[in-house]
Formats: sequence, C-alpha cells, structure tokens
Amino acid sequence: MSRLESHFGTRVVWSSDRSKPVVQHFGDPQAEMRALQTDVALVDLTHHEIVAISGEDTTAFLGGLVTNQVKNVTPQKSVYAAHLTPQGRFLWDFTILRDGDRLLLITEPEAAVPLARRLSQFVLRAKIRIAPDETPTLLAVAGPDAARVLQGIFPEFPILEANLGDTLTPEPGIRLWRDPRHADFGWRLLVPATEAGSWWERLVKRIPPAGFAAWEAGRIQRALPRGGQDFIPELSLPLESGLLEMNGVDFAKGCYVGQETTTRTHHRGTLKKRVYSLILSAGEVVTPGTPILLPSGKETGVLTSVTPGTGERFGLGIIHPSDVAPDQTLTVGPLQVTARKPDWASW
Repeated sequence: MSRLESHFGTRVVWSSDRSKPVVQHFGDPQAEMRALQTDVALVDLTHHEIVAISGEDTTAFLGGLVTNQVKNVTPQKSVYAAHLTPQGRFLWDFTILRDGDRLLLITEPEAAVPLARRLSQFVLRAKIRIAPDETPTLLAVAGPDAARVLQGIFPEFPILEANLGDTLTPEPGIRLWRDPRHADFGWRLLVPATEAGSWWERLVKRIPPAGFAAWEAGRIQRALPRGGQDFIPELSLPLESGLLEMNGVDFAKGCYVGQETTTRTHHRGTLKKRVYSLILSAGEVVTPGTPILLPSGKETGVLTSVTPGTGERFGLGIIHPSDVAPDQTLTVGPLQVTARKPDWASW
C-alpha cells in the first residue's frame, strides 16, 4: 500500500502497478489528466524502490556495470542509466543520485531486491555494500508549469534555470531533481519515509494530486518509455527503446557489462527495431505483449504499453521501422494501429 494512504480522501479509487497498490485516481481522472497536460500535478511514487550502494569503491564498481558515466554523479547532478546482460539486453534502469558517500539507484516497483542481488554478484573484493533502502521515498511533480510552481515553494533555488539531472538540496535530508531522462518526466522529490505524509500535505496545498491512471496515460501519449515495460527485460536492446534519447548511455566511458553489443549496434546502425508511438482504434481490450502484425499476418513487433479502455487509445510498441509508412495498415489483435515516430526520436 502507498505510504501516504492515510493522507488521501474518501473519493480515492485504488488499482495496482506491478503488484503494488497505487491510487488510480483521486475522484476526477479527466481533471487529473488535464493538470498533467497543461498545468502541474503531484504524483505519489512511494511504491517505487531504491537500492543503496556505499563504500570506498562505489563509483568505480558501479561504473563497470551501467551504461552511463557514474563519475558525473555529484550532489548537484543525477544521471539515468541501465544495467544490461553480457549480450547487451536490458535488465533494469534507474536514476543514480548522490547521497553523501552513498549512491542511490531510484528504480521501479519490485526491482530493488533482484537488482541488489544481481549487482552483489559482481562485488568480489570491492569494498562496498549493496542493499535495498526503504528509509527514503519518492514523490513526483510534473506538468508544463512544474518548475514555476516549485520555484514558488523553494524561492531561494534556481529551479527555473535547471537542466535535466540538476539536483538540489532544499532542506537537510531532502533531494529535488529534474528527471534526467526527458523534460516531460518532470521533477522528483526524495524525502525521508517518516516525513512523506507531512511533505504530501505541504505540497498538495499548492499542487493538485494526480493518480497513476493519469500519470501512465500521459507518459504513453508522450511516448516516454518505461523500464520493465517498453524496455523489455532480457529481450530489448536498450537503444531500440530510446535509451540514448533518454540520456541513458555514454559512448565515451569505459567498459561496462553489455557495452560491446550496445556500441556496435549504435555505430554500425544495425538496430532492426525501434519504439513507436501508436494510436489504436476503438474495440476490445488488448494487453502489452500482444504482437503487432502486418496485413500479411507477419509479426513486425510487439505492443509494450497501452492506455486502458475500449475507445480510441494510445500505446507504445517496438516495431521494424521499414514496416512503418503512411499507407501501411498494422493491427494489434482485432484493432487497427497507426504508428508514428516519437517527437523526441533522433533516429
């Protein structure tokens, strides 16, 4: 259950995200969607998880395991990265945050234990400690007006001038950063779990709340990929799903697990699939994992995310680019699909 359950009103409708209970909406899902699209909203992400890494060799150790440059992580800068298989397939993604002498990996629900276990396999003689950490917890502030509103809450900090990944300490024990992946992911606030309720009450006086349904729908409409969903564990080559465009890979850094495949596919231009934004026709419900088919019946890709309902809806899918054309009809189950390149795509 959310760590903020006792602070929500009676109109709250619950659902789940990766087996974790989350607020689907706070009573008016359409208004919550509008707030995220045109204004600002506060989102409960306390069900997300964190892995803490500490010790003398932390930076060098993690640098050999992830796709981005860990040396760039400072108290003032956070980075986004992924951990891959030796064959270059996606396993987990996370934002790396500096917290004193520790590195915190802010990751997805149900990911902390397997991620910590996986990283621990590489420790050998390194002087480090790796473990899930439940003492801090996560909130999000997103929407086109997020920076202006946060500037009003924390007037002594240059929030309006912040770049992606810029990280602030507005109060002792509190970290505020602009998500390093993309501007539309907004801002994150890391607070002590024991103070999550008081911070929610403080922020919700200035920022309307939005539930997970609005948050996820907005993400999908903007074609923003999510780890474990549009980055498919043990299957996706991460560049297919936008890891480069989400600022998650550094081709100038040293070796890391999965580097050879990642570098080769980038420089040779040999990626066979890419993530696409989809519009699905009205009809029956389809679920992630459903194949995307050509008129011939041949499979060209797979649906990875989709907004709920039976009317026209949005989705994301991994597709062969050669099969995406204005006159090309694709289908997901019985539904017709229109595919287009995401606005952020550089390929």
